[in-house]
Amino acid sequence: MLLQKHRLSLLLAVLLLIPVAGGLRAQDFYRDARTSTVGLRLYGGTSWSFGSQFENVRANQINLTQPYAGAGLLVNIRPWVRIGADYSYTRMIREQLFTALQPDGAFYRDFKTHFHAASLTGEFNLMEIGGKGPGRFGLWVGTGLGYLFAQGNTWTMSAADASSGTIQAIHFGGHNDPHRYNSLYIPATLSLEYAFLPEVSLSVGGGFRYLFSNAEVAPKTQAYATVGLVFNLTGKARRAKPVQPVEPVAIVRSVPDTVYVEKIVEKVVEKVVEVPVATVTDDMLPYVTFERGFSNLDERKNAAALSTLVSILKANPSVRVNILGWTDHTGGDHINGPLSTARATVLRDYLVGQGIDASRFNIVEGRGKYPATGEEAFSVTSRRAEAVLPK
Repeated sequence: MLLQKHRLSLLLAVLLLIPVAGGLRAQDFYRDARTSTVGLRLYGGTSWSFGSQFENVRANQINLTQPYAGAGLLVNIRPWVRIGADYSYTRMIREQLFTALQPDGAFYRDFKTHFHAASLTGEFNLMEIGGKGPGRFGLWVGTGLGYLFAQGNTWTMSAADASSGTIQAIHFGGHNDPHRYNSLYIPATLSLEYAFLPEVSLSVGGGFRYLFSNAEVAPKTQAYATVGLVFNLTGKARRAKPVQPVEPVAIVRSVPDTVYVEKIVEKVVEKVVEVPVATVTDDMLPYVTFERGFSNLDERKNAAALSTLVSILKANPSVRVNILGWTDHTGGDHINGPLSTARATVLRDYLVGQGIDASRFNIVEGRGKYPATGEEAFSVTSRRAEAVLPK
């Protein structure tokens, strides 16, 4: 009867932890997908040009807004800062129908310009600066430097008096003037992004360009509004496999002798966890994980692993272990060496605080990068500290 009550309590505790753990994993996935990763963005929308000699002068209303499209690569340095390289295309069309002949005889002009622009920008997420932020929403502001190449033509139709003597005549003519120019510009951008997946965000925003051009046919500023998608192509957390607390169940079924230990997670595990004495192997000893670049032990996130590890060591007081710390393959050895040592030390200190005699740890040291390949080399499973049996 006592065994059944403890099993029921353990099951209720696991059910309570599932929503919390799911939220933590989603937040971790979001931040991992935006730390030291490469992304792609695609967007389209509408643009406006201001300050040219043809600006909106009896222009067709349909031509005041022009199509705008672009694509770019970005590098996520942190969840709150990224740099990007973008290419965009837009065009400007203006038509003028004069009510009176101009000095050059013009009564109609059609002015077209195609703009090709490339820029380098730095962007900052205002919702992440100073803290972890809301996670799924980002308000990005950015600026940088760009280079614009423009080319087009002006088609002019004109009329002139061609009367001669008693013959009254009007001469109609037309000519096409090509034009092109280059210009540096400063972009200013603002966008609101919603990450409906850790690696995919919907973006709504816009921006301005301030052009440094003295060309007569060049606009002074351009504005644009866009909608697009942002993809984080190398998100490492999407393939990370969270550790499942399956070891305690296997141990309970294998050996009848039992001991009782105190609860580990406050206000979640209401009763003691029952763990039997067993022949200990490395497979029974779970490891704990850490956020990238940190050695703080998240006891709530690692509750199942810590509870199991403490229970097995208390149930087998003769077992001695080595405490090893590891990092993923991000960063150099001058960072990963001390960081892995700190992770091993913090696990040792936790176990000692739970009543495990420090003399039972033969070795407590960091080993640097975890020996893994492929995606696992950069995943959360490599950012670990573990207890292993001496070889």
